[in-house]
Parts: sequence; C-alpha cells; structure tokens
Amino acid sequence: MKKGILLAILTTCILALNGQDKYFVEFIDKKGTPYIVENPMEFLAFKAIERRTKQNISITEIDLPVSPTYIHYLKSAGAKVLYSLKWFNGAVVELNNPEVLNEINNLSFVASTKKIFDSGAKKTATPEEEIYAVYKSKKDQQDYYSYGSSANQIKMLNGHSLHNMGFRGQGITIAVLDGGFYKADILPAFDSLWVNNRIVHTHDFVNPHSDIYQEHSHGMLVLSVMASNIPEQIVGAAPEANYVLIRCEDTSSEQIIEEYNWAAAAELADSLGVDIINSSLGYYDYDATWQSHSYANMDGNTTPIAKSANIAAEKGMLVVASAGNEATNSWKYIITPADAMGSLAVGAVNANGAYVDFSSIGPSADGRVKPDVVAQGYRTAVQATSGNIGTADGTSLSAPIISGLAACLWQALPSLTAQELMSKIIQSADSYSNPNYLKGYGIPNFLVAMDSLSQSVKRDRLEIFPNPSQNRVKIKLPLPVNTQYSVLLATISGVVVHFEESKSISFEHTIQLPSTLPSGIYLVQLTSHFGTSVGKLMKN
Repeated sequence: MKKGILLAILTTCILALNGQDKYFVEFIDKKGTPYIVENPMEFLAFKAIERRTKQNISITEIDLPVSPTYIHYLKSAGAKVLYSLKWFNGAVVELNNPEVLNEINNLSFVASTKKIFDSGAKKTATPEEEIYAVYKSKKDQQDYYSYGSSANQIKMLNGHSLHNMGFRGQGITIAVLDGGFYKADILPAFDSLWVNNRIVHTHDFVNPHSDIYQEHSHGMLVLSVMASNIPEQIVGAAPEANYVLIRCEDTSSEQIIEEYNWAAAAELADSLGVDIINSSLGYYDYDATWQSHSYANMDGNTTPIAKSANIAAEKGMLVVASAGNEATNSWKYIITPADAMGSLAVGAVNANGAYVDFSSIGPSADGRVKPDVVAQGYRTAVQATSGNIGTADGTSLSAPIISGLAACLWQALPSLTAQELMSKIIQSADSYSNPNYLKGYGIPNFLVAMDSLSQSVKRDRLEIFPNPSQNRVKIKLPLPVNTQYSVLLATISGVVVHFEESKSISFEHTIQLPSTLPSGIYLVQLTSHFGTSVGKLMKN
C-alpha cells in the first residue's frame, strides 16, 4: 500500500512538472551585461578565442552573455529561468502561473515572448534504435587499425588512409548534440575515452539534474560511430578526438523547445572551444501542430535551429547535420538544421554506396543541393546497449562518420577555416560535377580532399627521384633525425596501394615499389611530426 501511494505521489509530481508551459523571452538589448568584447577570456575558453583568431573571426556583441539584470527581473516576476541564449539575446523560461506572462510582456526590456512548449499537447516519444546482427571484416595488413565491423564505413570514404598517416582526431574537439548517452560511461567501445580523459565536458539542457548516461541510447550509438576503439570489433571515425556530450533532445516528446535547447548546446560548444558539432537530430513535425514547420521553412535561414547553426558556423565551427529519414513518408525532404546555410547535411547510402530509400532528399526550399554528401547509414556498425557490437540504420549514423573523418582531416590541415574544410570535403565527393537530390555531391574521398587541399596550405612538395621510375624511388626527408616517418602511395583516385613506416637518421628514404604496381601516376605522401609533404610519382 505504501509503495502504491508513493508511486501515485511521484506520478502526480511528474505530471505537475510536465504541465508547465515554457516560453522564449527576447530582450531588446544587452544593457547591463558585465562583459565586454575586449576581454573575451571572461566568457570564452582560450580554445574558443584561438579558433576565432586562426580563422580571422571577430568577437562581437552577439558573443556577449545576456544582461544578468534582465534575468533578475524575469525571476522577480515569477518566471523560472531555465537558461539564457546570448546569440538570440533572450532566455527560456517556465511559468507556473499564466498571469506572469502579462507581467513579463510589460517589462521595458522585453522585445517579445513566444510559447515553445505547450503542456497540453500530446506526447510522441522517440523509440530506441533497432540493432541488427553485426558483420565481420578481416584486417588489411597495411592498416594501422583492425577495424572489424566498421571497416566498410571507414574505408568507403578513404578514412583509413588518414588514420594510417597518424591523423585520428588528436587535438580536435567534437560536440555531440543528442538525446542521451545510455551506458556510454561503462560500455566497452568507450574504454579508451575514459582512460585518456577524452570526454572533456557534459551537460543536460533537458533536465540538468539527470544522468545523461541513464537517458536515451541514441547519442551513445552516434558517439560509438566516431569514438569506438575495440580492435578487430569496431573502430570509430575519430577514435583519438576529444568529445563534449550535450543532451538537448527531449526523447519523451517533440516540441520546438528542442530547437532552443540545441541553440543553447551550440552556444556552450562554442564557448568551450569545440571544433565540430555533430547533430544527428532534426525537426519539422511537432506534437503541438502549430509549432510544426512547412517545407517552405527549409530555406536555410528560417527555423530557430537553422539560425543557430548558421551562427555556429560563423563562429568557425563545422556543423554536421543528419539529412533525416523521411523519404518514405509524405514529407520526404531534408529536415532542419540540415537545411541551414552553414551546415554540412549528410544523407545515407548502403555498404555498396547505393542510395538508401529512407534518406531524406533535397533540394532545400530555396533550391540548393541537399544533402551535401553521403556516408554509410544502412547497417552502420555501432556499440549496442547489450555490450555487443551490432549495426543500425539512419542518417543519424552517417553524419558522425563525416564528423569524425572531418576531425582527422582538420588535424592534418589545421590552417583551414571551417568553411574551407566543408567546401573541400564536398569537392572531394564522387558526384561533385553531377550532383542530385538523392546523394547530393556524393561520397567524399578524404584522401583526395587532403591532396586537393595541399595547394592551399603551406606544405612542401616532396622531392622524389628518379621520377619516372620502374621499381625503386628515393624521397628526401625534411630533416635528418631519428624520428618516425610514414609513407603512403595512392592512386590519383585515392586508392592506397602501399604504406610503410620507418625511423631514419639519413636525408633519404627508399621505397621499393610493389612489383604488381601498374604503370601510371601516383600520389606519394610523407608524414612525420614535422608535418606532411606531398608529391607525384610516375611509374613506368
């Protein structure tokens, strides 16, 4: 009996908590903020300032936190302030008493109020992902990693070539904006994250008092595509990157407040110095139908989340967004923020590179090619909640493949801006000259992207001799020191045909060309901690 009463009391409390409407309150200015653009260390991490400096991005008033005086008056009026939004210059509040809204609207510094959570709307919960049996893949002896079940999704984009060259995401921070990271603190795929302290921050904008590792599993699956590191079972796209985990998706309902949660998460990511945002989230249809978007809203600048994604991109972050899984229903098009001007929208293909029928199609409402690129989103290898390795479907899983490999590419070419990085990923795709609205510009080739970028960044061209050659070539090393050098030989289309590592104290490194290597032109790349150099070799 006591247990039943306790359950009834808890249920009543939960209903009361969920029964409160929420609003976005927009301010007219930022008067009263104690922060100034001349002293950004007060509100931005050093890495965030460094990102702006490297990309020649100015710190402006939009970067300043909102006025604490205005927040004080909202609280005094009876509002519960959930969080503030500096990019939108306002705050998200919860109201216990509807009459408080009138008092807020009468405040002189309030520009407008908008309901963003309707307590009376029906609720549509997000189901757990369906996990399928895993497939196996043997290790290629030339690869640094034994990828196991994730081999195809990495090698399809030539991501293993970057890994082989030592670019595995080190020094790059990826923010995962999602709906929960169930068991990510104990599942085996993430052991190396914890051992090496690469989970650098966590936050929950849905319920600050919750444990994100006991919430929905979707974010955990997404994280596993990037961060896993279990040799011969699963290896992620950026296994040595740093990660920020932020819960902004309320999986118990679908309302437009989640776009504002996303905006808050993106602001936090920016202030922490995050380099890449992975958003395996997207919106168009809400429980409160008056909140829902139309296809006309998918123009890159209209929805709250698209506006926020665009600002995030302007701050020098690469924003990678799932295109959506809507192609088989009446909507069929991409969802937001995949439509954003500043986002890299990712669709899904199968293991053979063929379009998967659920992957949302383009164009954007204003006629741009969308999705931008594609990656494997059908039977993608993931860490399952059971502790086993399995596969799952969705553009939620193709996006993190791109995010992870983009981290590796940015590590290799740190002088690039986020816009340059996104452009060159798109330009490396196999349908760049002939895009369509199913696969966009197609499947990127990250080795080709890296080589194409070599013309725009400061990297020495390799001295290779004799050139042309039949069976053996010598490469001039950057310095005659005892250090690790890796040498990669690839076709112009990006297929790796030879890879080796060695230590040397001479001025030269000799490569014995494979006897089966056909005649033609090949890309040669030398990598060490001194940097990367690229050259071309003609094989007779």
